[in-house]
Amino acid sequence: MKVRSISVPSLPVVQSPGEQPFDIELEGGDVEDEGPINPKRNLTKRELLHQRLVFGSIVFSLNAVCIILSAVGYSGVWVLCAILFFKSKDFLSVWIQIFCRIYYAIKRRIVTAPAKRASWILSLIPAYSESEEQIVKTLFSLRDNGMEQHRQVMCIILDGKPRPIKDHMTRVVASFEWKYVSLKWKIGTLKIVAGFVDNIPTLCIDKCPNAGKKDSLILCHDLFNYPRSNIDPSIVGLREKLWSEILPQLTEEPNFNTFDLVFCTDADSTIHQGALARLADACLANPRSIAACGFVFVEYEPGLEWSVWNLYQQFQYSFGQIVRRGAEHFVGKVTCLPGCITMIVVRPEMAGAIQKYAKPVTAFPVLRHQVQYLGTDRRLTYSMLSQGKHLHTLFVPEAGSETVAPQSLQHYLSQRRRWGSNAYFNNYFYFAGENMILITRIAALIEITRLTMVYYRVFNTGLFLYGVASDFSIVALAPLLAVSFLPSFWFAFAVCFLNAHLRKNWVKLLCGFCINRCVSPFMSVAVFSLVAKNLGSQVWGMSGVTAAAPGAPNPATTGGQRPVASPLKRQGTVAEERQRLADEGGQEKPDTEA
Repeated sequence: MKVRSISVPSLPVVQSPGEQPFDIELEGGDVEDEGPINPKRNLTKRELLHQRLVFGSIVFSLNAVCIILSAVGYSGVWVLCAILFFKSKDFLSVWIQIFCRIYYAIKRRIVTAPAKRASWILSLIPAYSESEEQIVKTLFSLRDNGMEQHRQVMCIILDGKPRPIKDHMTRVVASFEWKYVSLKWKIGTLKIVAGFVDNIPTLCIDKCPNAGKKDSLILCHDLFNYPRSNIDPSIVGLREKLWSEILPQLTEEPNFNTFDLVFCTDADSTIHQGALARLADACLANPRSIAACGFVFVEYEPGLEWSVWNLYQQFQYSFGQIVRRGAEHFVGKVTCLPGCITMIVVRPEMAGAIQKYAKPVTAFPVLRHQVQYLGTDRRLTYSMLSQGKHLHTLFVPEAGSETVAPQSLQHYLSQRRRWGSNAYFNNYFYFAGENMILITRIAALIEITRLTMVYYRVFNTGLFLYGVASDFSIVALAPLLAVSFLPSFWFAFAVCFLNAHLRKNWVKLLCGFCINRCVSPFMSVAVFSLVAKNLGSQVWGMSGVTAAAPGAPNPATTGGQRPVASPLKRQGTVAEERQRLADEGGQEKPDTEA
């Protein structure tokens, strides 16, 4: 197989990337060494309070003025135009997909598709609270995923909680420790074991102390993608050792010198059969692609198949991906790549993307702190796209992944406060940031306006319903009906004809649609209120409680041996696990934005 060459350049000794405060809140660990000085700016309470007041005043004023104008000088045309504007993004997204699908269907009949080529994939599995059994299960699921002509090396990065992955290795190639500077600006130790789990070439990197998932992502790209110009000198030496001594043994290719792709997933996600090959083929077929993601489904855990929360969120996940992400794919600018199923291309622009992703914030505006320290998936996607207008991010719905959704109002609001913050504030950068194309800027502006005016939107909807009840006219309603229901019709069409997995669950989606219609106004207000109230907060909050989460073992029954839970026997109920985590402070494992 012909491979590209990646050289390790002589790199200057510069400062390391900055600390991520949300990791400190969630995933603190013992610190042995002080490490270098952190250059990031910490906003004082007074500075943060002033910026919160300014932001809140602007949001309140805009909503209040529009509500007063609508109530005092009620005009059906004004109300209708406002609703049409707020719904215009979904309406335009549908037409983009219709025209592009027709165009590409014709093109496929005329132009011969390029032959598929083989590639080397580095499959990254960052783990924090996942059990040993979940990690090993993910290893074997990726091995048996149906790689076709592609080959892969697994890389497990353990954060703060060591697991004996080495015990599962049938052959160990190397085992050593390495000092490095983490994103917390602390000197940590990497305990590295390289070998084979059955026939799977596997690297296991155990970070001590814990430095967070974002640190794991950056560490992975520093080691296996193009290196950024300010890479820490400690990582340069480790990179050289891995490429010169370890990887040639794992790949059984003495001259192995590059990966083509980096696949990112979570240790508790379920990847559908053939997903890796489909993502790899999509990336390799488009020379301008820098990354591609798959379709994220809600996992129906045993006993929760008809959970109201699963029904509600499955519709939300599916509608957003089919209507909005589907259109972004045809434009080549998917704005959020979920961390549970994303394939990233090894190319020079990734060095600049990771450098921006890791950069400590020294500016005053809280907006920059919010997106850099609380954002993960969406922030990394923006960092990629900002490297050049020529770069494409793709959506491959045929590649599926399942993830567990929150099962309580508290958990849901905690997750959506974080997701909503990432989506809302990153849109300011998609609107005004560097190297964004015009259509991405327009879509971001519509989204910023729609989210900012959430209180007016709810009032305006009530005013519209009042107008319909008092003076109904089908002619006057025709434009609104066309704009409002076209996305829903397109979603129904896609479920029936374009996605077999959703088609099997159409009854659940219909139930989710009904639930969404009933509660979405209240949820929208609640989520945005939390986003505004917590501006500047980098506390991660609740996430990651699942029915599969292993409970604490009973020492009386383990006989002093390391407990191994059967995947078929769940230790503790969902409610018991949530209560345990609540007793510990309500902090749970970081999850992936859909």
